Amino acid sequence: MERPESTTESTAESTIAISEAEKSFPIPPRIIPRTTANLRKTLPPLPPPTPLPNVPDFGTQQEEDVNAIRESSTTSDLESLLTALGGNGKNVRLTLGPSEIEEKPPRPITKDWPRPGTAATTATVATTATGASYSTTSSQRTIKYGTGKHAKVELSPQPSEDPEDPLNWPLWKKHLNLGALLSMVALVGVMKTAYISVNSVIAIEENVSYTAAVALTAVPLMVSAITGLASLIIAKIWGKRPVYLVSMVMLFIGVVWNTRVRGCLAQNMVARIFQGLGWGAFDTLVLGSIQDTYFEHERQPMIIIHYTVSIATMLGSPLLGGTASAGPRGFELQFEIMSAFLSLSILLLVFGAPETTYDRTVDDTQPPTIERSQALWPTVTYTKEAAVEYVTKMKPWAYQASEISIPLILQAPRAMLAPTTVLLFTLTLLPYAGFWGLASSLSLLFSPLPFMLPSAPLGTLMTGPFLLATPVAVALASSIFQMRFRPIVHLVTLAVGTGVASIGMLGFGLYLAGSMEMPTDGSAKPFSTPWDLGLNRVSLPVASFLLGLLAAGSLALDATIRPIIQRSTAFTSANLAVGLRNTADMHGGLTCLRHFVVGAFILGLPNAIFMWDGLKAATLGIGITQIAVTVAAGAVYWYWDESVRRLDGRVMGLIDLSILKKTASFFETD
Repeated sequence: MERPESTTESTAESTIAISEAEKSFPIPPRIIPRTTANLRKTLPPLPPPTPLPNVPDFGTQQEEDVNAIRESSTTSDLESLLTALGGNGKNVRLTLGPSEIEEKPPRPITKDWPRPGTAATTATVATTATGASYSTTSSQRTIKYGTGKHAKVELSPQPSEDPEDPLNWPLWKKHLNLGALLSMVALVGVMKTAYISVNSVIAIEENVSYTAAVALTAVPLMVSAITGLASLIIAKIWGKRPVYLVSMVMLFIGVVWNTRVRGCLAQNMVARIFQGLGWGAFDTLVLGSIQDTYFEHERQPMIIIHYTVSIATMLGSPLLGGTASAGPRGFELQFEIMSAFLSLSILLLVFGAPETTYDRTVDDTQPPTIERSQALWPTVTYTKEAAVEYVTKMKPWAYQASEISIPLILQAPRAMLAPTTVLLFTLTLLPYAGFWGLASSLSLLFSPLPFMLPSAPLGTLMTGPFLLATPVAVALASSIFQMRFRPIVHLVTLAVGTGVASIGMLGFGLYLAGSMEMPTDGSAKPFSTPWDLGLNRVSLPVASFLLGLLAAGSLALDATIRPIIQRSTAFTSANLAVGLRNTADMHGGLTCLRHFVVGAFILGLPNAIFMWDGLKAATLGIGITQIAVTVAAGAVYWYWDESVRRLDGRVMGLIDLSILKKTASFFETD
């Protein structure tokens, strides 16, 4: 093997290279004084090159490797010297031989307006003619943007290039899917509170206790909690559409059966159980369907609409249901009306709600080829082939999980038992269950003497909750509240919600119980009874207003659920798809927990408030306990909020992130 070149030869060649570089990058006069002497004669001698390791001779390839090492070592010494002289301010790279100066190429100039940055944009991007942007980093990641008025909005999640991807659907198809699901959500809300105004009528006609009558509401709620959790699990394996279709069949059987059950409590209960089997899917899966089809900038109004429809139909059902039940057909007329609307909802669900579960894999380097339509109305083609093609796409079963595993099955149960879910359940349970319990006991309180209210006036007692609670729910679900949700706003909302709910709870119980007590100052007329006094002293509008305060306070506490869950999932999830999935699972798990306990609460509360003193004691206990629970929960949020979120990750199995993601990007796929 040849010996390395001598120091003198290296110095001569290096000196020539530096002198060539000085023509383009003169040495600043503040570092080296200007002189008439030749600069090449005043430079200090270069240090000897780094000695090469003793490498055995393996042939020509080995000599080439050694020469490469020698050139790299000498070049490094030259660059170090030029830096010391102050002439390497522009990252000049020197090589042996003729001088070569390499500079970073300038970024391409674009005339497009700057795109709004998001957390997904980690580097400067240059917009291309296709509407995508490419990162200036080495990853060359493609960033896709919206169309029309959202052309400057970065899409989140990033859609795939498949036209069947729900994110790539035209707007009319997305809205049709949501409308079909919301029609079922509305009917479910009506069914849940259909018996509030007729519980006493059922108890008298069937000759059963009031507890047996309210069981027609409590048992379906408890069943829906079980089927809701099962729906979350099954939807991850076979998709949401088959679960919706099976639930639709259960609802249809229950509603049709309920039109001919008067006089038989057993058949009535079986029909209601079928309805409860169908409620679960529409209580837990609809939020996930909205997340599947709408981008982040489109999602908030749809969530508000979903929440409004659910609350308004549930609280407003007794207003019309009581009037409908006042006729000779009784409560069966309610279900006859529901069956007519259910027929239309079935058609919408079968032909307008395709599968939305989709395994989305995004190629970071592929430019977009799909143009997302913003059309609000479809282009209808009246041909047999077009109809067959549309119906073919509406398969009952169009999704299959790539792998069925224990972690996949346990995702929803783990989310239901996560510390954040349990804490929210504890914080919101008592006002929510108290309202359901008192609303289901209105017939018990106002149907007997002295009030003797029939079903229609009993239904009007829900006017206060409908008028007070629905606007509060919609206002607190708005994006303004969500964006300004900070720890201080959170604690203030908890305090105000608890205060309003406690006033409603305590006021309702103390007002009615106090009005029915005999006065002790001798002001009562001779031979008067508490019933006579109560009939004159109790104002039904005031009772309705106090019940509305309880409902409004409960929904104010519920307004903290979504931002708290989103904060937890953003903290624990590996990527955006995992975060959206965990958000839907935690919402669904919380719904299941609350419905199961509320069912038990509805069954037990009538026995506690059968007497007026019992109503006073029960409402005092619930109201005071809720204040204590809110104080404790506020302390947990203030001092241990991050610890709770860390525990969420452990309980939900998010420590081993390899099972949760296919790509390394937070904003892409699960």
